[in-house]
Amino acid sequence: MNKPLLELVNIIKKTNIDFSFKIIEIGALQIQDQKEPFYELLDHFPSSKIIGFEIEKDVCEKMNANSRQGVKYYPLALGKANERRKLYITKHPMCCSLYKPNEDLIKLYNNFEIAYLKEETEIDTVSLDYFIDKHEIGNIDFIKIDVQGAELDIFQGASKALKNVLKIVCEVEFVPHYQNQPLFGDVCNHLIKHGLMFNKFLGLAGRALKPIMLNNNPNLPSQHIWSDAVFIYHIQKIKNLTDEKILKLSLLACVYFSLDLTFFCLSEYDKRYSTSFAKEWISKIAEKK
Repeated sequence: MNKPLLELVNIIKKTNIDFSFKIIEIGALQIQDQKEPFYELLDHFPSSKIIGFEIEKDVCEKMNANSRQGVKYYPLALGKANERRKLYITKHPMCCSLYKPNEDLIKLYNNFEIAYLKEETEIDTVSLDYFIDKHEIGNIDFIKIDVQGAELDIFQGASKALKNVLKIVCEVEFVPHYQNQPLFGDVCNHLIKHGLMFNKFLGLAGRALKPIMLNNNPNLPSQHIWSDAVFIYHIQKIKNLTDEKILKLSLLACVYFSLDLTFFCLSEYDKRYSTSFAKEWISKIAEKK
């Protein structure tokens, strides 16, 4: 249980602001049925919507059969435009990409065989903006994206969606384990142009060069290769957000334990209404049971 989030929800509900989240999850395939932490928001705000995308139709059908109210998965491939693209199928389905595996590089590292190319095919992609307009989704609060190097492609087809987004968790790479793929700097620069700023990494992952294996673990990194990067609405512009959006950002920050950002947002709300939500929240999470 995320105690800071629970205490925050209890405080925010005092405002009587009735709001719900609209969340996009791109690359929604779950590993061992492990849910992303933002799913907990549905427990507290049940009218929220999570819209997920995964290429395989049978995977989406299975996920939809087991999903809760407010969650729906679509068997679509997102890209920068509505077009035909090559899809590179790898030995492990989690590594499939719109970019071809860079085998000359990844063969130098331990335990990267799962990303070797198995076959090529073609697939139709649609832009996120097109999907949102077609289904009349409206403004998006949060995006979680993990599509093996094609994240920037999708952001390039999501200019409208990025105008109102408060937070993004995006897989990024530091070295090109897919050929000609955009790297962290490319993604970061693009999102900065859309009013976001880099916040933090959620861990760092990678591999060691062959034949060295650290602590007898083939996945223990010496070379950092990828991570999940968190981007947030620029903190210097938070004062321009509506009350609802400030409180939503405080909650999204708390989900990923950016407690300083949560306090910052609550403090901005307190300035507007002479409340003391920020201090109340801090005192609650500091209490010992």
